[in-house]
Amino acid sequence: MFTPEPGTPLAEYYAQNQPRTGAVLTRRSLGTLDAVTIGRYALTIGATDPVHYDAAAARSAGYADVVAPPNMLAAIVEWGIGTPEAQLQPDGTPVGGDIPLGDGDLGLRVMGAGEEMELASPVTAGTEVVLEATLEAVTPKQTRSGTCVFVTTINTFMSAEGAVLNRNRRTVVLRNPLQES
Repeated sequence: MFTPEPGTPLAEYYAQNQPRTGAVLTRRSLGTLDAVTIGRYALTIGATDPVHYDAAAARSAGYADVVAPPNMLAAIVEWGIGTPEAQLQPDGTPVGGDIPLGDGDLGLRVMGAGEEMELASPVTAGTEVVLEATLEAVTPKQTRSGTCVFVTTINTFMSAEGAVLNRNRRTVVLRNPLQES
């Protein structure tokens, strides 16, 4: 099996994280989704169907309350009030996010490599949302442009009662830092 070149930051990352494959990285409540948040998100992305912001329209369509656009859960990166800019990593992501990117001191370069979304159940206002992030795979590959490691996580969004609402498989590719010349 191919592994990153020993002594590199990528090899250190791989050694730390590959054994964690299959582990639940985090499970936390994201809070209760409210109608105003759903409506604002819907209008921001151009989802103008009244079921996203009008409770009467949503009920007449068979929903208990306004319904979130299908991609809403996956699209929200920061569920709290946000991270102060001074505490963000150089790429703008919060430290300790749901994808294990390694120790910031490794200097790894990160790039999105894909996302698949499975929509299991509509999400309506009043739903308490729980997120469980699982490390699915840490896979080293040799490419034409050098060694990289693909990291795949599965984010499962559930109701507080455990019903799966949405499942997202996210992959990022990690590369060694650029060499100074």
